[in-house]
Amino acid sequence: MAVVRPFHGVRYNPAEVGDLSKLICPPYDVISASQQEAYLKQDKHNYIRIEHSRELPGDNDNDNKYTRALATLEKWLDEAVLVPEKDPAIYIHRHYFYLEGAELCRTSIIAAVRVEDWDKGIILPHEGTLPKARSDRETLLRTLKANTSPVFVMYEDDEKSVHAMLENLTAPEPQVNTGGYDNERHEVWVISEPRAVKAISCLFDNRPLYIADGHHRYESALKYRREQAALLGSATGEEAFNFLMMEMVAFTDPGLVILPPHRLVRGASWQNINSLLPRLEELFNIDEFHLADAGAWNKIEQAMQSAAATSMALFGLGGDRVHVITVKNQANIDRMMPAFHSFLYKKLDVSIVDHIILESLLGLTDMTDLSRISFNHNQGEVIELVNSGQYQLAVILRTVKPEIIKTVADAGERMPRKSTYFHPKLPSGLVLNRLV
Repeated sequence: MAVVRPFHGVRYNPAEVGDLSKLICPPYDVISASQQEAYLKQDKHNYIRIEHSRELPGDNDNDNKYTRALATLEKWLDEAVLVPEKDPAIYIHRHYFYLEGAELCRTSIIAAVRVEDWDKGIILPHEGTLPKARSDRETLLRTLKANTSPVFVMYEDDEKSVHAMLENLTAPEPQVNTGGYDNERHEVWVISEPRAVKAISCLFDNRPLYIADGHHRYESALKYRREQAALLGSATGEEAFNFLMMEMVAFTDPGLVILPPHRLVRGASWQNINSLLPRLEELFNIDEFHLADAGAWNKIEQAMQSAAATSMALFGLGGDRVHVITVKNQANIDRMMPAFHSFLYKKLDVSIVDHIILESLLGLTDMTDLSRISFNHNQGEVIELVNSGQYQLAVILRTVKPEIIKTVADAGERMPRKSTYFHPKLPSGLVLNRLV
């Protein structure tokens, strides 16, 4: 199904830049303004200058963050700070990270993958996107004619055939072995031997790919492909703009971690907040817990996880109380949902939170208004943000399992935006894909 190809990746030249750990950065969409400044100061060759260049007062059509990113890319290529791979390659990436004190490892494949229209069912999305973020990535793509960071996708490997091949190919020492931000480590193998490349590519002949992270980048690539094909007039389908750099991981990889993006609310009317509990009682069974009690969080999580129906927890409705709510009657919920969505969509925890609790009961009709609705995957932080008065209410979600994402995507549905948080984010700067 998916057409997977090697490409002439562009990578940092160790002879020119030294310590790679000071050069890679997170992807653009999780970098705050303060982090952006920190990465700019960390090293003059930090990849932030390409991935997420700084906006400046007086920016115009001829001088802006995109044109400066292009100038940086061209300068670093001229100075051999960045160098293209001599032979087309596929890359194997082992990403080591810590979660709750334990070190985990996620193994993935970086390759060029043919961009396919959604209706072909070869590349499948699971979340919606926002126009502003799409516009940003479209402009960067048009200006640089390069994929600065990969789209993260998942694939099925129940028979472990891909796993077995990766184990074999990573037996030698990696070409890249470096630390990174957030106490992470990265190993990268450059696979350019033609038979090995072909063997990896063939493994995906009958596999669809499911987008985990990077929906905006994929939709930008779709638009860019259409634009370039129209300009060319007679595209063959083999041009570089038909392909996109992706990082592919198996659904069953032990390092595939999905965290729940809890909702934080502010700016709702206090009347709606104060009347929320009695209105919730009409639709949900409610269990109350006190955080001061011994083992409170264990009890809360057990109550949420053991629920057969949709369940989530709310904090901010009085003192140290956490309310675990579970759907009473799904039919009542369905009647309050947008009619055009599937039964599967209407049962999702995040759908019920966004449509029923936030929109219908709290009157927050614009889910893109980040001044009123925020997202945070750290349970302790969301509690503290409500306790400190920065937010009125926290809605704590259960983790979405990979198989749910696959089921939603296979059904042609899309979950509400910010339904999943894949941890950790893929680093930017290990490899770049030029489309010229």
